[in-house]
Amino acid sequence: MQYQYVVSAHKPSSVLASVSGAFTMPQATDLIVAKGNRLEVHTLAAGTDKLQLVGSWALNGRIASVDFMHPADRLTGLVLVTSDKFQFAVLSWDATEQRLATESTGEFGEATGRPTTEAKLVAVDPLGRVAAVYAYQGIVHLLPMVSAQEPQSPWRTLLRATGSRRQRGIGSTGDGAAWPYAVHEPVAGGSARAKGKAAAYAERSSDIYAILTRYIHELKVLDLQFMHAGADELPAFAVLYEDANMQRQVRVYRLGESRGELQPVAAWASLSLEATAARLVPLPGNSVLVAGDEALAVVSAERPALAMSKRAAAPTAWAWIDADAHTRLLLADDAGGLSLVVLQRVEGAVQDLFVEHLGSTAVATSLAYLGGGCVYVGSHCGDQMLARLHTQPLAPDARAAMNRRALHALDGSDGSDSVLACPLGDTDSSARQAPPNSFVELLELHENLAPLVDLSVVGSGDGRRGSYGGVVSCSGMRTTPSLRAVRNGIGLEQLAGVDVAGLLGLWSLTVAQGAPSDSAAMDVDSRLVLLVLSLIDRTLLLGWAESGTAQLDVGELALAGWRLDEPTLAAGLAGDGRHVVQVTSRAVVLIDSGAWAVRAAWTPADVGLAAISAAAVAGSQVAVAVDGCTVAYLEVREGTLACVARRELPSAVACIDVHAWQGAASHVAVGLWAANDVCLLALPNLAPACSALSLCMPQGALPAEPAAAAAAESAAPSLPRSVLMCTLGGTPYLLVGLGDGRLHHFALADEGGSMRVREHRAIALGSGPLGLTPFANGGELNVFAAGDHSAVLFAGAGGKLMYANVDELGITRMAPVAAAGLPAAMCLASERRLWLAQADPVQRLHVRSHALPPWAAPHRIAHSPAGAVYGVATIHSLDAGGSLTSTASDVAVWQRLALMDAAEPQANLLGDARAALAVCSPAEVARFSLLDCQTMDVLASVLLRPFEMPESLCVASLACLERPPPEAATASAGGAPEPAAAASRSSHNGGDPASAAPAALENAFVLGTSIVLPGEDDARRGRIIACTYDAVQQQMRIVGSFATVGAVYALVPFRGMLLAAVNARLLLLGWQRRAVGAGPAGAVRRVCDGVVCAEDPEFELVVLCSQQTQIAALSVSVSGDYVAVGDIMSSVSLFRYEELVVPSASRVNASLADSEPALEPPASQLRRRLVPVS
Repeated sequence: MQYQYVVSAHKPSSVLASVSGAFTMPQATDLIVAKGNRLEVHTLAAGTDKLQLVGSWALNGRIASVDFMHPADRLTGLVLVTSDKFQFAVLSWDATEQRLATESTGEFGEATGRPTTEAKLVAVDPLGRVAAVYAYQGIVHLLPMVSAQEPQSPWRTLLRATGSRRQRGIGSTGDGAAWPYAVHEPVAGGSARAKGKAAAYAERSSDIYAILTRYIHELKVLDLQFMHAGADELPAFAVLYEDANMQRQVRVYRLGESRGELQPVAAWASLSLEATAARLVPLPGNSVLVAGDEALAVVSAERPALAMSKRAAAPTAWAWIDADAHTRLLLADDAGGLSLVVLQRVEGAVQDLFVEHLGSTAVATSLAYLGGGCVYVGSHCGDQMLARLHTQPLAPDARAAMNRRALHALDGSDGSDSVLACPLGDTDSSARQAPPNSFVELLELHENLAPLVDLSVVGSGDGRRGSYGGVVSCSGMRTTPSLRAVRNGIGLEQLAGVDVAGLLGLWSLTVAQGAPSDSAAMDVDSRLVLLVLSLIDRTLLLGWAESGTAQLDVGELALAGWRLDEPTLAAGLAGDGRHVVQVTSRAVVLIDSGAWAVRAAWTPADVGLAAISAAAVAGSQVAVAVDGCTVAYLEVREGTLACVARRELPSAVACIDVHAWQGAASHVAVGLWAANDVCLLALPNLAPACSALSLCMPQGALPAEPAAAAAAESAAPSLPRSVLMCTLGGTPYLLVGLGDGRLHHFALADEGGSMRVREHRAIALGSGPLGLTPFANGGELNVFAAGDHSAVLFAGAGGKLMYANVDELGITRMAPVAAAGLPAAMCLASERRLWLAQADPVQRLHVRSHALPPWAAPHRIAHSPAGAVYGVATIHSLDAGGSLTSTASDVAVWQRLALMDAAEPQANLLGDARAALAVCSPAEVARFSLLDCQTMDVLASVLLRPFEMPESLCVASLACLERPPPEAATASAGGAPEPAAAASRSSHNGGDPASAAPAALENAFVLGTSIVLPGEDDARRGRIIACTYDAVQQQMRIVGSFATVGAVYALVPFRGMLLAAVNARLLLLGWQRRAVGAGPAGAVRRVCDGVVCAEDPEFELVVLCSQQTQIAALSVSVSGDYVAVGDIMSSVSLFRYEELVVPSASRVNASLADSEPALEPPASQLRRRLVPVS
């Protein structure tokens, strides 16, 4: 039996709610963000304008709401969290343990209540006395909090009048089970239950009295907020609701003095609002601000309403800039706009209000003001952002910089028919300009994959350069749609490259062009970046002078002092920063980097030896292997080279490294050819530091690739090709790369001058030789293992050694480049090419965003590996900016651009769409586009019909099926048989039609759609469209279509055929030859640039068999001959595919038995069917 290990690769990134307040310490402004089941606490780092993560915790449930309350008797505030399972928890910050502490927990579920169709509404009293939860229709749950101050206040009197006991804390359930939101045991003095007995505890404001259940008359509540009230007044809350006449009103309830019953305030009984009112903002002075789609209104029971119009968009979130004065309010809407509402007060009452549009962001689900003009915008539709608000509009260059930093468009402008006439859009972010009067400056952007509508798995087995294994997702919506490439590895962005063959070694040096007295204070403009290339018969120097920018002027250099007529074995910068060490097979040369002159040289002939075979340079220490078996140690001393020690080894040296563990070189590591082990020698006398380290495969070694696993199991041991000593995560390591792609790492421990191996492990990274090079990334030391499958080694959490794959194949050499204008740059080499690249941050998961035009939400995506093309179906909103208003222009554009053919056999379906289009214009249009995998450029794009939406998309190779004879078709009850020859071929190849005949339609994009006309509740028609991409002619060809009676919810390739879930039926379609004389109905015509509608003249899509499902089949999955169908109501149905060889016709008359031998035997036919599995 096979088992699958499933683990989350990406944490939740969609922000459900965010609040700010003094949570971790007094007078601080912390940010608490809820993402899925995780609660994150951030703080605004001083002087950096960046959010610093304090901690992240996973809760046992999906978070529904987060609210902040700050009772008067606490220095820090509390966080009230509710879940979608009707549970709640009150959390505080434990400053001693630096983590969350659970103060109180409980449940507010109802056995007989009807849950609300909308999201749960939670409101908190401004004084932190009570919280209200509206989760059931007509029911409000009150969570009263204890107040340690003013024991004789009306609120304390009310709590005593209720006659209820305080709610116990963690573990206070009757059965003794822990509450689901228990992070850890409560702090001292908190409520708890130990072994079924209540423990004595002190009364605190974090304790909750028993939940009060109260009933209201309103059933469709849109918003609920507590009113501002003094400490001597009982809490009251306002309810925004819609009555039976579809009119929206506000009603205020106040807790009664006797047993906390809700008492409606008579003055608020009949206050009607506009039809689009959606949000309530409580104001001081017994008033509320009502926000709608088109206007704002200050409503009070004591004075007339004060209204102000605004841009047409539904409000989604709000936050106070000045929570004490209540005069400046930030308001976000569903069009991505951010506005400032200014309230002008006179003697506490609002006399006037003004609305100023500040700029555009992603559609906000929450706003949190952090002080100093910084605001956090949490979103479910796009990336989260930290922005700064300015009092004056940003300059054009500042807006351009903001666009470069953002990965999504802000507020694009649409023409009269831009959504229809233009293709998928210009995805170049430089073409998108910020609004002309934007007051919002982007400070930080946090990626968000939500809403993740669809994804396509992209493999790395096609061998194309730059391809990666991962997924590409349809993410974002409304103003910030995008395609996100998610992969597990490190990406390399190529900056420049040149063709170089025969490269043996590569080093990078950054030296001073002059002779500065203090090399540490070297000016950027005086530095020279050198690339030392060791070729078969010479050394090549490439370099450029640093200018402080990313502009490179690379050229070949002929510097004096260098031995350019022979290959280089090692090169490095001496410890003083003013000399360069070059090692060749004949000598070790010390070169002055200021005058480019030789200062000293050491040759093997000086000590009676022949040639140098291997070398390593680490600052002022040089280790060389001479005559194969002799190791010599040299030091750079005041402009000279001194040979300190020599040692004879029992075997020839394959590789060598010298390293400083703590400031000075302490050991030399030597890999031996014949012995297949590594020697560790102590400096300066080259004495053995430990016994020889064997390179036999240690127990528990894990090969990473199947090819590498086969190589690891080979009998012949591989030899060391590269050795490196380094410190990762505070642990000293000895790394050894072998010729078969295996990497050994030895964790070392220093015991009084001798080294001991604490751990020995090995992993197979590939099948070719490995080269190890250290480099710095983000202030941490990493190791680049170059090979056919390169990887980067780094220290993970707890100092554990981690591996991250590199998004590039066949790297043979790597050298880090220390250039001021190129952070994290490195020089890479393959067999025939040398290039400069910048690497992504070293982490386990990387996400790259490719922005789409605003209001063009990606809905379906599929990847064709053969053509390196993405097929993307997008849905464009037409009513977002009034882009189309004339139905006449709609008809003209669709007739000119859309995929509409009046000559189709189902022309009546097309007529229905045209008739509906003449009556009303659709709010959305759909487009299918082909994108290049590497550049994400639009190759071809076509509009679908009016009211036609994409539902499913796949890439399939359909086999050629012959058309059955007429008598076979009549004899077949549930399928479409094929001729005997084809049937025999199918049975001969195991019954697989794909192997029976050559595929007639290779790597075709198959799109399933639905058409819902105005006035219809469900899709009654749809289409299956097959298209291919011709890379030579750069055209998308529509080669076939099939009209369905219902929406095509799922498409899956199946054995050279196609499975389609159409409403409540499962169809099996095939690419079958047309009947004689039945050619395509329409002629070849060009739909638009790059798209040709030309149905195949020989083959067409036909239904081979079908099977009824339950209510509506939404998903289909295939495993062998079994087909699983996911239904919207009836779980999963299982079907088995069968192929039966039956005679095409039975004997008609028994009297013909005598002449039967003279007749030609009936041809066998292949009948297909889907059989339900009980």
